[in-house]
Amino acid sequence: MIKMTRDEAQLLLAGIRVLNHLNGRSPTPEDLAELLQQSASSVRLQLAFLDDLGIVSLVKSAYETHAEIRDHLAVEEFPEEGGPEISQDLLEFDRRKSEEAEKMSKLFESGEHQEKQQRKMDQMGEDLKDFKKRKPANPFGDD
Repeated sequence: MIKMTRDEAQLLLAGIRVLNHLNGRSPTPEDLAELLQQSASSVRLQLAFLDDLGIVSLVKSAYETHAEIRDHLAVEEFPEEGGPEISQDLLEFDRRKSEEAEKMSKLFESGEHQEKQQRKMDQMGEDLKDFKKRKPANPFGDD
């Protein structure tokens, strides 16, 4: 279960208000993540938590999800201090994902992937030549 402090919830609600004012529409979780300089996965989890409590409403369309404020006074009941357990886990997850993406990027940029593919193709070509040179086995067993 996610725990949010009052300040975290108020910051998220303020972000919704600001983006709604600037863009003239309800913001997406990605818009909020960019504004608040947080990971998109963290913002989505926080919004889902607030949606379950009826504080915000997540309006889903065919293409996007938008956040709208329902009951801004309900966040006053949140504790002033909370535990960092979910935020630390999300930071670790985001760090691992970015490392993985960087590793994949380096693999394709270095040309190592193409070299590997070329070696496979060369080996398949050699195997095919060897196969054509070999005399097929007699299915009747008479050699």
